Amino acid sequence: MKKALKIISYVLSLLVLFTVGFVGIRYFKEIRTLSSLKLIEGTDLYTMEFFSDYHFDDFLKTGAGNNNEYYDYVNKIMEQSLKIAVDNSTPENACSAFTFKGTDGDRYLARNFDYAVNPVMLLVTSPEDAYKSISTVNMNRLGFNNERTPKTVDIKLFGAPYFPTDGVNEKGISASVLQVNFSRKQKDENKSTIGVYAVVRLILDYADSIDKAVELIDDYNIYFDSAFMSHIFVADSQGNSALIEFVNGETYVIKNEKNYQIASNFNNTEEVFDDDGYVYTEEYRKWLTDSKTSAYDSEYSCYVRYDFMLDSLYNSSGIMTADDAFKLLENVASPSKLQYSVVYNLSDLQATVITDNDWDKRTTVALSGIE
Repeated sequence: MKKALKIISYVLSLLVLFTVGFVGIRYFKEIRTLSSLKLIEGTDLYTMEFFSDYHFDDFLKTGAGNNNEYYDYVNKIMEQSLKIAVDNSTPENACSAFTFKGTDGDRYLARNFDYAVNPVMLLVTSPEDAYKSISTVNMNRLGFNNERTPKTVDIKLFGAPYFPTDGVNEKGISASVLQVNFSRKQKDENKSTIGVYAVVRLILDYADSIDKAVELIDDYNIYFDSAFMSHIFVADSQGNSALIEFVNGETYVIKNEKNYQIASNFNNTEEVFDDDGYVYTEEYRKWLTDSKTSAYDSEYSCYVRYDFMLDSLYNSSGIMTADDAFKLLENVASPSKLQYSVVYNLSDLQATVITDNDWDKRTTVALSGIE
């Protein structure tokens, strides 16, 4: 009897080892991805490297006509069975972004994501048939918040590549999305439809130039959530940049004419600029003259932030240090809803991030690995 029990125990042990080994081999990349999740101590910032296939090329074949369809696809990217409780609310944001030349000669893109204070992720992706990239992910899109934080066993994390708000790829091409007043792209029944998060991923995965980014965008219809109309800010490591906007069904590409370019939460296509590049609509001009209301309590916050950034960049001829850039971001940030600030080095392919309004605690992630 004892001998029989030993044999049974031995066989069961072998079965367990075989099962664990099979699962480990079958899901090695997935396990490696989840295991790479790290929380930067004292912050709301996570880092993760994505080693498994996120099937974005498959998504592009059919696309998604609205947020529900997009989230449905993300829910199924792992064994067709995931259910990701995505928070679909979109509070008003107050983002600011600018490009500049570093005093070290490198090219940069900096931006604030003034949205809602939630966990943030710096994500490194290495797809087999696309470009490697670093992107910043708003983890609220995956259903995470300050009470519901991610863990290394959380399968929702496999949806992270689908929600980049900005990033830079191995070709030095950066893309970021900022909310504006209105956006509408002409619809072509022969093209697939995608949303703005997918547009950022599309550029990061496949663009090797700004012209290529524009070409890629032209290959798709773009749907805009009524609460998240947006334009796309792109830049490269050679000092070129462009705002891509969608007004009255037409696509407008507004390229930089100076050593820098600025983006805020309004459509440049429709705005009035003076000879020095400052924004002066009649309504804004009147508000500047008459109002005693602070910028962040007014509907003209986006113009005030734009003009403040322009002052700094104009006076420095668009040349500054990364420290200067963070100081400028701090000056135009909304402290009550700053989710993160990031400075991308498009030459060295690095992203440096702060969260929690802690401007001295910076985390840098490079394509070559996490520092």
